[in-house]
This record gives sequence, structure tokens and C-alpha cells, in this order.
Amino acid sequence: MSIATKRGDKGNTSLLSGERIKKSDPQVEAYGAVDELNSYLGLIRSKIKYSDFKKIIYQVQKDLFTVAAELASLSKKPKEQIRESQLNYIEEKLDLYQAKFDFNGFTVPGESEIGSLFDISRTICRKVERRMIAAEGKDLLYSNTLKSYINRLSDLLYIMARVYDERNLIEQITERVLKVLAPKGDKNEN
Repeated sequence: MSIATKRGDKGNTSLLSGERIKKSDPQVEAYGAVDELNSYLGLIRSKIKYSDFKKIIYQVQKDLFTVAAELASLSKKPKEQIRESQLNYIEEKLDLYQAKFDFNGFTVPGESEIGSLFDISRTICRKVERRMIAAEGKDLLYSNTLKSYINRLSDLLYIMARVYDERNLIEQITERVLKVLAPKGDKNEN
């Protein structure tokens, strides 16, 4: 079986129901943005060294397949849906990291590469949210749990960027202090 079916050559694609729609349809835009988000999270997971973050990102990536399936369905009750337990997981992690961070107004992205990738992921998550709402209509309504999940996920990605940047800064300062304090002739001296 080839991945190239050629069925989309004329600008249409299939939903999970088998119905064909234009690739520019807001519904396709919504689950396409989920794919984009999942790819950026994969990049972060491949670069990040913190195991707690890797674990969260991996779980979110798995959840995003369910999100995409729900967004790619025309049925009122899709086979796969984001569950309350998945939303609760996001909320628990959000609470955990918020408790460790002191907010001081707006944050300008760019303190670190990984923090910036989290910020890009957050903006893509917000795009998912906008596309999802744009796709809704009289025949297509997404669950409130799904809407809450996407909204909370963007919040979690924001706080993970801030926590990562803070951890990274502390590590850089600690490394510099240790270099200054290292005895002369130490192998760690540059």
C-alpha cells in the first residue's frame, strides 16, 4: 500500500466518515493545525532534557491524535473523543507549574530556543482553537471538553515556556559561578 493515494490531487480530502471535502475547509484547517502543533511538540521533545517535560509532551502528543480524530469527524458523537481525564491531566500540570512561577506581566518570547519553540506551539494551539470554532456550524459541534482541552493546553504551553526559561537561566548562572569558583588548572576551566 502506498502513502500516495492520489485522491487529494484535485484539492479534496476525506474525513473519517469518508465524506470528501475541500482541503481549504475550516474543519481540515483545524485538524491540520493539530498536526502542525504535534510536529512542533515532537521537535521540543527531541531537544529538551527535562524528563518531566518530555513525559508531558509525549502524553499531549498522543492526546492530539484523539483531538485530530474528533476534529475530522462529522458525526455528533465521534468514536474517539477527548475525555475529562485527559483535560484533568492538562489542568493538573498547569496548576503544578503555575505554582512554581511568579508572573510579572507580559513576557517577550526569545529567552531560549526551547522556550521560543514552546511559544510557537502555544500560538499554533490558539490557531487550532480559532479554526475549530470557525468549523462549527449547525451540523457540526465539538464537545465542550475538547474546547476546554485546547484552551488549557495553550495555557500549559505558555507556562512550560516560562518554567523552561527560568530553569535554563538558573543552570547557566550556576555553570558560570562554578567556573569562577573552580581552582586554577581545573579541567573545567575555559
